[in-house]
Amino acid sequence: MSPIYTPTFRYDDPTLTPPAPGRALIEDIGLVESLPGIGPKSGGGYIGVPISIGPLHTRFLRPYDGVETTLPNTDLRPWRTSFLVAAHSQNCFDLPDRPGWNWLRWTVADHLAHDAAAASADEPLVIVPCGATKDPTPSKIPAGQRYTGTYHRLGLRAAAALAGPNATRILSARFGLVPLHHLIEPYNLRLGQPGSITAERLREQAADQGLLDHRNVVLFGGRDYTTLAQQVWPHAHTPLAGTKGIGEQQKRLAEIAACGQLH
Repeated sequence: MSPIYTPTFRYDDPTLTPPAPGRALIEDIGLVESLPGIGPKSGGGYIGVPISIGPLHTRFLRPYDGVETTLPNTDLRPWRTSFLVAAHSQNCFDLPDRPGWNWLRWTVADHLAHDAAAASADEPLVIVPCGATKDPTPSKIPAGQRYTGTYHRLGLRAAAALAGPNATRILSARFGLVPLHHLIEPYNLRLGQPGSITAERLREQAADQGLLDHRNVVLFGGRDYTTLAQQVWPHAHTPLAGTKGIGEQQKRLAEIAACGQLH
């Protein structure tokens, strides 16, 4: 029988003050766990001590059997039990919904993206609208691969000329503010329809992702998308404003992609 492993990390702050998210927090906790549904065929999940946290994958040692395993950062999250137990001892059962604690829902990839965004606060945050034409794959795939229309792909090319992938978001009519690596399923929904993203929810997402106070925001897309996003970032640049139709917008996006500048 494998020896019982006892984690050494313990969160015992009675005030439930949230620690800052990021790689340093993952290293302090010293444990990562797989998301629900990610695990051995026999059932259950993985948990382990991180050995190497890379930009895309994390290698960890499973303490219960001594086996080293590598998983995508999108399939792992920091171990959360100690925080949730401390909250329950204070009769708090909604800790992930409290200010500063939203990272309890983050994957390792989200924590690394947060660090990258903080390190490049002056880098533009570029928001690209979703598109009606989508990859029909029924299972979840990265948001950056889901939309296949010409307009959207031009938007991503223009965004890549201005900022890195960690500073690019897709504004999805259904899911709201989505990082490129975030996995989403196909859908058929337009802005303004019942169930579509609202300005209030978009603001909450921006706050959760640490982007609400970003100084340099660039909004691509037509009037519906920019009007919605400007309720969150009223100071944002809208380089497609004043264009006369989709054709002219696509031309401007292609120019931005070619020169890497808005003007």
